[in-house]
Amino acid sequence: MLGTRSCLAAALATTLVTMAAPAQAAPATLVSAGPGILVAKGAAVDVPVTFMCDTDPALTIAIPVVQLTQRVSDGRIAGGAGNFQLSCTKQAQTVTIRVVPNVMAFNEGAAAASVYLQTCSAQFQCSAVIINTEITLATPADTGLQHQ
Repeated sequence: MLGTRSCLAAALATTLVTMAAPAQAAPATLVSAGPGILVAKGAAVDVPVTFMCDTDPALTIAIPVVQLTQRVSDGRIAGGAGNFQLSCTKQAQTVTIRVVPNVMAFNEGAAAASVYLQTCSAQFQCSAVIINTEITLATPADTGLQHQ
C-alpha cells in the first residue's frame, strides 16, 4: 500500500512539474514621472508619466498609476492617487495623470511618488513595474505654463 502511494505521489509530482505555466507578458519600461503641476491651489496635481511598452509586441493595454504623499504642515500628510488606462502604441508615450488628495491639499515642494505601470496582453496576461521617487510639485507659473 505504501509503495502504491509513493508511486502515485511521484507520478503526480512529475505531472505538475511538466505542466507548462502560462506565459507572462514582459514588463514595459517606466521611463519617468513628474514634475507635478498643482491644480486649483493644491486640490489636485497633474503628473506626467512617460513609459514604453514596446518590449513585448503582445502588450495592448497600459495602466499607469501615481500615488503621492507630501508632508504639508505640522507633520500632517497630504496623499492621493490617480490612474489612467490607454492602449500601447509601441512608442514612448506620455500621459498626464491627475492625482486628487484624500483629505488635505498638496503644496509646492517635494513629494514622495510611487508610480506603477501595469501592462496587459489581450489575453489578460499582465505584468507590472514600479518606481519610487521624489518629485517636485509646483504652480503653473513656476513651470512656465499658463494658468488654466
